[in-house]
Amino acid sequence: MNSERRRLGPNVEQIVGPQGGRYPDGNPLEIRAGESVVLLDSAIHLDPTAADLLLLSHFHEDHVVGAGRRPGPTAIHHNDAEPMRDWESFVLEMGFARGDWETGLREAFDWSPVSNLETFADDAVFDLGAGVTATVVPMPGHTAGHCGFLIEPDGVLFLADVDLSSFGPLYSDRNASLADMRRTVETCAQIEANTYATFHHKGTIFDREEFLDALTHYGSMMDARESRVLDLLGAGVTEVDELVGSGVLYRPGTRPMFADDMERAVCVKHLDDLVQRGLVVADEAGFRLS
Repeated sequence: MNSERRRLGPNVEQIVGPQGGRYPDGNPLEIRAGESVVLLDSAIHLDPTAADLLLLSHFHEDHVVGAGRRPGPTAIHHNDAEPMRDWESFVLEMGFARGDWETGLREAFDWSPVSNLETFADDAVFDLGAGVTATVVPMPGHTAGHCGFLIEPDGVLFLADVDLSSFGPLYSDRNASLADMRRTVETCAQIEANTYATFHHKGTIFDREEFLDALTHYGSMMDARESRVLDLLGAGVTEVDELVGSGVLYRPGTRPMFADDMERAVCVKHLDDLVQRGLVVADEAGFRLS
């Protein structure tokens, strides 16, 4: 399919999706290493079967489009493997109630189980040929196995869904983690690269100071959500369901599909964290400030 391509380095191009890669689309990277073609993530505007290897940042539907049709190898972090092999595991990990949405999502993202799935660990380094490597950079929090990749010698850091958006991080999956997400933001700040590439929203940043500013604002949204939860508890809210729709994750207005499920999950993770830190008490009466 015809797509805009953005050169990020001698061996790396970003395949830019419609509207700059806004969901449901995205901006995968294509690496040409000698005679080999490697994709970092897939998207609805391209055919992943043309690549020799598909490296996945995580299992979410918009990143794995068509992966089940590929004759060649597909690789993902071992913590995100099961939702790629089995639809039941995918639904369980996303944390959504079963429903008619399942058929539509599978069709829209060309989802099918990946039978030839390979897995990698935190310290994996892929030798892609012709002196080009992709080093796994663990970035858990969004999912348990979410990863970025540092491509050398180009100096391109693929941030995947650490997308630097003004919305901030999302950590609503069953095994997503607020604590891991905070650590991931710290990890990203320590990595020096020539180019920082996200799958959505920002797309590409070439200036390190600009990247660090965007990362700081992105990470600050976790603190903003925590403050909102504390304010609501201080105002007398005691139950999780009372937090949903009160501006913790989504601003007032049109809410996307699954907004309630995702906001509820995010609120629970913040409440658990606050209880653990001794700032909130949970008892038979619900939640309250300590």
